Amino acid sequence: MIAVSLGYGLALAFVITLGRGFIVKGKRVLIKTLFFCCGLGLLASMAGFTFAHFWYNPSARAWFELDYWKQWLRFGETLRLSHAQYHDLNKSKYENLTDNAVMGMVQSLDRHSSYYSPEQYRVFQEDSHRQYFGIGIMIRKIEQGVLVSKVFPEGPASSAGLQVGDFILSVNDEPIKGLELADISSKIKGIEGTSVEIAISRREEKRTINVKRGQIQISTVDRYYVDENKTGYLHLIQFSTRSREEVSKALLDMQNLGMKNLIFDLRDNSGGLLSSAIEVASFFLPKEQLVVELKGRESHEFRSYRTKSVSPRIKLPMVVLINEASASASEIVAGALSILGRAKTIGEKSYGKGSVQTVFKLSDQSGLRLTTAMYYLPDGSTIHEQGIDPEFLVECSDENETKLRIQRNLNQQVLEEYDFNELFGFNPIEDLQLKEARRVLLQKP
Repeated sequence: MIAVSLGYGLALAFVITLGRGFIVKGKRVLIKTLFFCCGLGLLASMAGFTFAHFWYNPSARAWFELDYWKQWLRFGETLRLSHAQYHDLNKSKYENLTDNAVMGMVQSLDRHSSYYSPEQYRVFQEDSHRQYFGIGIMIRKIEQGVLVSKVFPEGPASSAGLQVGDFILSVNDEPIKGLELADISSKIKGIEGTSVEIAISRREEKRTINVKRGQIQISTVDRYYVDENKTGYLHLIQFSTRSREEVSKALLDMQNLGMKNLIFDLRDNSGGLLSSAIEVASFFLPKEQLVVELKGRESHEFRSYRTKSVSPRIKLPMVVLINEASASASEIVAGALSILGRAKTIGEKSYGKGSVQTVFKLSDQSGLRLTTAMYYLPDGSTIHEQGIDPEFLVECSDENETKLRIQRNLNQQVLEEYDFNELFGFNPIEDLQLKEARRVLLQKP
C-alpha cells in the first residue's frame, strides 16, 4: 500500500509539472480534470493505506472489534466496583488494581511473557544499553555455600588469584548468604575498569581479593577431546558469533586425531544466537537443509532457516547430550538433528523454550514482554513448553547434576593437587549420561 501511495504521489507531481508547461488556451479544462482525477486517486490510496495499516495491525484493528469493547466494559465495571466496595482502600487503589490485573493477564499467557512497571521498564531499558563487565568466573550453590566452580584462563579473576574451590562470603563487604545466584552475579558485574572486593574462604582460610572488572572472552567450546576408542567429545556451552570458528577448529583437530564418532554435548547450553545455531547445525547436515521455521500469528510473519556452506562437514555417527538446562537454540539444534535422523539424543527432557519475545512500551512508560512468534522444527513440531524428549532417557538428580557441573568445570591439575572430598564435600561421581552415550555409539549391550 505504501508503494501505491507513493505512485499516486509521483503521478500527481508529474501532472502538475506537465500542467505548468502545457497550459494553453483551450486545454485548461482537460488539465483541471487531470488534477481532479489524480487528487481523487491520491486520496483513495491514502485511505487504502490507512485501512491496510489497521487491518494488518492486530493492535490497531481491535478498535473496530465489538468483543474488545465488551471486555473493556467488563474490566471497567470490575475496576470501579473493586475500588468502591473493597474494604481495604490501600489494596483497592486504581493503580494497584490495574497493576495486578495486567500482571495476571500477561503471566497467564506463558512463563516467558511478563509485565514491567514504569520503574522496572526504565531499569530494563538502561540494562539493555549499558555494557556490563565481569571478572571471569562461574559460581554454583552447594551445601557448603557459593562455590567458584570455574575460573576462565587469562581473565581478571585468574590474574587476581581466585581459584576453583573458593567459597564466596561477601561482595564489596555485603554478605551474599541467602541471595540468588543471579543477584550475586549482578553485584560482581559492573563498569569496565572498576574494582570489586570478593571475600572468600579457601580451605578454611579467609581472605579478600580485589579484582578489576574487564571484558571477558568466553570460549563457547568448553572442551573437546578424542578418547582411546576414537570417540570424539565436544561440549558447547552457548551459541555466539565465535561458535562457528571454534566448533570448526575443534572438529578439525579431532579428525586429525582419528575421530570415528562424536558425542555432541549440549547440556547446560541455554541457547544464544539463532544464526550461530544454524551455522553449527550445518557441520552435521546437508547444505540447504531446513533446520527451523519461525511463525508469528499473522500469515506474513514467517521465516525459514536452512543450513549453510561450512567446513568440515561431519558425516560420522553421533549422539547429542541434553538436560533440563538445554534451552532455546540448543533445543533447536538437538531437535533438528534427532528429527532428521542425524543423531540420537541422550539425557533428560530439555527446558522447552521455543519462542520469540518482543518488548512493547505502554503509554504510562510501563512495558509488556510478550511471546510474538514460535519456532517449529522440520517436522512441524514445536518445543515450546514441551521440550525435547531424549530417545535414551538417563535421569540425573539435582544433587548429582550439581556435582557433575562442578566436575566438568575442573581441570586435571585441580583434581591432582587437592583432595576432592575435602575441597568440595563429596567424592567424584560417574557421568551416567556420558557413559550411555559411549555405549550407544559403540553398540555395547
